[in-house]
Amino acid sequence: MKSIKELLETSAAKHGDKTFLFFEGHKVSFKELSRMANKVANAFLTLGVRKSDRVAIMLTNRPEYLYVWFGLNKVGASMVPINTALTAYEAEYIINHSDSKVVVTAAHHYPIIKQALKNCPLVNQIILMDSDEQPQKSFLFEDIVQDTSSKLETVEIKPDDEAAILYTSGTTGRPKGCIADQAYYLQLGRMYVRDYQIDANDRILSPLPLFHMNAQALSTIGAIMAGASLIMLDRFHPSTWWQSIRINKATFFHYLGVIPAILYSLPAREDDYCPFKLYGSGAGVPKDIHEKFEKRFNVELLEAYGSTEGGGGALFQTGRRLRDRKVGTSSFGTMLPEVEAKIVDEEDNELPYGVVGELATRSSDPENRRKGFMRGYLKDPEETEKVWRNGWFHTGDYCKRDDGGYFYFVDRKKDMIRRSGENISASEVEGVVALHPGVKEVAAIAVPDDKRIEEVKIYVVKKDKQLKPEEIIKWCEERMAYFKIPRYVEFRNELPKTSTAKVQKAVLKKEKNNLAEGIWDRTLHMKLKRFTR
Repeated sequence: MKSIKELLETSAAKHGDKTFLFFEGHKVSFKELSRMANKVANAFLTLGVRKSDRVAIMLTNRPEYLYVWFGLNKVGASMVPINTALTAYEAEYIINHSDSKVVVTAAHHYPIIKQALKNCPLVNQIILMDSDEQPQKSFLFEDIVQDTSSKLETVEIKPDDEAAILYTSGTTGRPKGCIADQAYYLQLGRMYVRDYQIDANDRILSPLPLFHMNAQALSTIGAIMAGASLIMLDRFHPSTWWQSIRINKATFFHYLGVIPAILYSLPAREDDYCPFKLYGSGAGVPKDIHEKFEKRFNVELLEAYGSTEGGGGALFQTGRRLRDRKVGTSSFGTMLPEVEAKIVDEEDNELPYGVVGELATRSSDPENRRKGFMRGYLKDPEETEKVWRNGWFHTGDYCKRDDGGYFYFVDRKKDMIRRSGENISASEVEGVVALHPGVKEVAAIAVPDDKRIEEVKIYVVKKDKQLKPEEIIKWCEERMAYFKIPRYVEFRNELPKTSTAKVQKAVLKKEKNNLAEGIWDRTLHMKLKRFTR
């Protein structure tokens, strides 16, 4: 299998009318998926999109998302997914940085795109799923595919051809665009199907957004490879979660750590216990509820490890094939055959068992040590080589390994905050807050949280003595996605610094056991505001 295009066409021929996608009462067969991708591909060709062009997509989960993604890949073009929580300011950067020439969106997100496109000179067309207005140079999705042929001309696509630009939070401010090629998706899908023993009898339920790598390369590509069915939710709904599992007869589901935490916090019910064996795959489930969750719901939560940059080179053996799971220990399993991994110190010396250091990985293929990884960061060769120094991909995560070959996540080396499955750059938060005219200095750190894994806290030195936390939050709301907005604000007269004037965040983190105690809490403030209305 050389490309996603070939995968789609092979699966359509093999599985035909079998249902591939279940979505809100609608069903899409394998054959229909490939047929619609062909129609969309021809529509893009008519609009002038060719091989190697890039098209930005800002949509929530829906079948059309798949048609657009696969339609682009069938002509060798590349998709650029945009997180639907981003502001116009953030979306503008991604569209421009990726050199996207077309944007696909829907009525709900069009106001954001409309604002962003004021400063995006390369974009010459917009495709709308639905719209209350018809802007210039725009087309309705239904119109461009309705009378379009489903027969597609042959386009040669190679394994190393670009398939997507996936943006991930960078440690130095602006997001970085990870170049993912065809082989990136195909290797991830193969490893997923094999390690989790996915077959044509499985139904994989995913509430995760299609603008993230997990829902793309694992749930979707994996299901197509195995001839399995994908149950796609628009998002996670706690109150109807188990109902969705039962009605759709799911055998497997994907999660972020916040999902098990929320489900476990709900009042116990008589039907909590799943009558059939169910498996879930994800990362970040709180250690103290891992085993309790499995017993209460009759579910095995298979903790994994991965990253957008690492792709198939960052997966470890955590699936159903791994018999001796280390439940509640932050272990993400042992190495897969495709991966080599080691724990290193600051000088890249390999560390012995039990010693914490940075996790470094690479492909076990001696002819291509980057096989399955991102090709690199778009327009940033220096940062690409930095993470690939000495021939190993440096994950930026502190981990350790035991003498049995099991790896354990310990902490992030990077200045990142992990909130509800989203990676947040502390530098990016600081950059936005620092632009406020009333702020002199700012430092952002992660605060542990039982449900969200971590929350964002900022320390602010005022320039304007009258500055209030609410003013900072309003400033942030206009400039960054909701999940990046600080929850905690603490004003300080000064920040601890090194002799070179660098803020000592380690000092801030060790000042007290509870970093959220006695300071302004946005969540509490919002509750009080609603209560007093």
